[in-house]
Amino acid sequence: MHRYSIDVDGRRFTVDVHDSATDHFQVTVDGQPYTVTLGSSEDLGGTPGAPRIVPVAPAAATASASASAGTTALRAPMPGTVLRIAVAAGAQVERGQDLLVLEAMKMENILRAPHAGRIAAVCVQPGRQVAHGDVLLRFEAASAA
Repeated sequence: MHRYSIDVDGRRFTVDVHDSATDHFQVTVDGQPYTVTLGSSEDLGGTPGAPRIVPVAPAAATASASASAGTTALRAPMPGTVLRIAVAAGAQVERGQDLLVLEAMKMENILRAPHAGRIAAVCVQPGRQVAHGDVLLRFEAASAA
């Protein structure tokens, strides 16, 4: 297994890659498991703006997980169709609780709460197609104690 920290548009993701075969493998992105199948490969020649992948030390992984506690929106990790929503605005949720199901490439992906909190708004409905990064729901801002 390899662990990487990936920064995308200012957001940091911890990605664990579990080698399975040359064309498909298992990855876990911030605790959410996915099966990845490679469709094709191109040599981009180090194009500027290409993702920078840096291995994560265990301490950095812990810091990344605690930083997610400040997340105020759950965004689509991939394009797909919202199948089911398991929460409503005002609901109190625990870290890891099922929030909604997103269908992508004929697979149902359960999206779970990245941290405990209260749902401020559900921004999608079942049947809606979403793009990568679209806001699916918002959490209430954590109060400063």
